[in-house]
Amino acid sequence: MAGLLDIAPLTEKVRVGGATVEVSGVSAGGIVAMIARFPEFRMLMTGKDVDVASLVSMGGDAVAAIIAAGVGFPGDEAQEAAAARLPLEAQADILAAIIKVTLPNGIGPFLEKLTALLAVKGGAEALAKVRATKSH
Repeated sequence: MAGLLDIAPLTEKVRVGGATVEVSGVSAGGIVAMIARFPEFRMLMTGKDVDVASLVSMGGDAVAAIIAAGVGFPGDEAQEAAAARLPLEAQADILAAIIKVTLPNGIGPFLEKLTALLAVKGGAEALAKVRATKSH
């Protein structure tokens, strides 16, 4: 039987200029930090499609923070500053890879699992309230 240390993390390699960046995705802790820091990110995580265009529309600071978290440096100001200086096309390529490895089955299946987990703890109503509040 495999243990957690035996599971290789999902990664994606993205070519940016003459270098290759390895994207490992954003953890649950990273998602929570993003939600607390960027309210727009919460809207994406409550049922809206997560796509590169939606992320880019959130603004440069959020995009840079997501990129830094997705390459393994959540909250690192120097990494966020470097991500902010990347050309838009490079940012979009990295964001697409982050989405792919963070939510490989998409936002819908993720939200279904989350709803099921919250229902076990009696939290399905709380999730519904968050969705209703954010849809206004």
